[in-house]
Amino acid sequence: MSNSVLPRLVPRSPDTMRSRAKREERVEDSRSCEAAPWAVLRTPLYRAGWLCWAFIGCIALFLAGCATTPGGTGPTTTRSVDELLDRARTTSVFGPASDFEGSQYPDVGLSGVFPVRSPDECNVAVLAGGEDSFAVRMAHLKNADTSIRIQALIFRGDESGLRIAEVLKQKKAAGLDVRVIVDAISNPWLQTQWMLFDLKQHGIEVEGYEALYLEWINEVPLPMVMPHVDLRNPNRRHHEKLWIIDGETDHGIVVTGGLNIGNEYFRVDPGDPDFYWRDQDVIVRGAVVKDMVATFDRNFDYFVEVKKSRGIFNTNLYWDATRAFLEITGKLRIPFSTRPELVERVATVEARHPALEFRPATCRFIQNRPRLKETYIQQAYLQLIEGAKKELVIANAYFVPTPSIAAALKNAASRCVAVTLISNSPETNDLPEISMVGRSHYKELLAVNETPQIAACKNSDAGIQIYEWVGQKVEEQARTQGTMHSKFAVVDRERSLVGSYNLDPRSQRLNSESAIVFDQAELSEQLARAVLEHDLKYGRKITPERAAEFSDPKDVIYRFREKIAHLFEDDL
Repeated sequence: MSNSVLPRLVPRSPDTMRSRAKREERVEDSRSCEAAPWAVLRTPLYRAGWLCWAFIGCIALFLAGCATTPGGTGPTTTRSVDELLDRARTTSVFGPASDFEGSQYPDVGLSGVFPVRSPDECNVAVLAGGEDSFAVRMAHLKNADTSIRIQALIFRGDESGLRIAEVLKQKKAAGLDVRVIVDAISNPWLQTQWMLFDLKQHGIEVEGYEALYLEWINEVPLPMVMPHVDLRNPNRRHHEKLWIIDGETDHGIVVTGGLNIGNEYFRVDPGDPDFYWRDQDVIVRGAVVKDMVATFDRNFDYFVEVKKSRGIFNTNLYWDATRAFLEITGKLRIPFSTRPELVERVATVEARHPALEFRPATCRFIQNRPRLKETYIQQAYLQLIEGAKKELVIANAYFVPTPSIAAALKNAASRCVAVTLISNSPETNDLPEISMVGRSHYKELLAVNETPQIAACKNSDAGIQIYEWVGQKVEEQARTQGTMHSKFAVVDRERSLVGSYNLDPRSQRLNSESAIVFDQAELSEQLARAVLEHDLKYGRKITPERAAEFSDPKDVIYRFREKIAHLFEDDL
């Protein structure tokens, strides 16, 4: 899902409201189960813990209020759109590290760039959807023999998340190195918080989570004690998705792409379209796995260093004491609320055995850390788009094109490239206002189709075609699919980029992201056909007339929502 902080301004459609009401009934039914763990807070130990954490919170706020930015906030040099595109035309995503513009911080530079991996070092297979991704993830998780590293924006404590947590605890008990990273503010649900607590009490390190909703302690920027702190952009989220099994061995694998952890991503409940999403992952093996391990480890180390910077407010110190105490008293028994039919469905999906067609590919893994002034995935997109000769297929959940992306797409169309783009409609977007802002760019993008350059093209499909995912085929009576959460691009059915990166300002400026780009015709063909032969059937084509309407909406409420959303566009 999107991690934007933009609030929802008005209710969704009646279908969505009914679905939400149904989910609220489930929550109401589960309150008696979820309330049980809170009983432990009535014990003297936990009352003392609350007072301790409250004291820590007050001191942290005091320190944050005293914090100042020493000597500014770091490098701020930016390039014009023309400069970015000129550089993209003369460089390659598979070129040397010097083909990328590194961090403006001298102590970072190009250190974040990973090497190009040869086909002998990189094997990739495309996973058909959420069900296949879950089945493959679980099969490798259960067979793990050395280590498990998992990072996701969201790790939801629902039926699929709890099943994963169960296996993680088993593997930890068997002596494996098990570590998890989640985003600090993206997992607020009560049962999710208790699931993450349960992982922690079983010895699994979960960075990004803190007991008693105290994640904010590590979110407070302290520029005096942490390098490269930019107080102007505090809302930086950790949006990467990595599922790494036995990464330091010769049989390690990684599942990466757009999927977080939760029922909607793994398509557990076909009866609830709002929680039945379309997404895209790939599975990778070979020496490139080491680059993904390095990415996870430096992310994990960053979280640990943030905690150490808090001094006596380093929560890991208190977890060590808590675990020692629980070893004496016994771990807390935490009841979780689940629906039996969904537990059964999770087991059914887990039992799948999807055929994996691994292909050797030239590839490069890319990480984007805006806090370090890195823009590698943006640069990779521009290099790929500027290099397109015939066809460009893009599926991106939250499409709010930045000036450089919009210019690159129009340039490609002017070169007679057939550009096909699909993104969410407001009806399927979990944050509809993002789609409303994205729509305001359609008119400008489609206008290129009326230029003399396009008219002179010999191929009739030259230009830009935009589709909005509505989650419903023409012949269907109602919507059957939820949000399209995919984030990938295919160039000339030869090169592809798959990852967590949205084509929006937030992924470019604020979120930590990662992606794998590979040169392999069969895999690229598979991804392109997934869009053109499947996804477009659940979409509607945007005509110039519709694009004009979106640029000047007549509906008062729609116009109000769009205007408010535009105020947040740089953070979407």
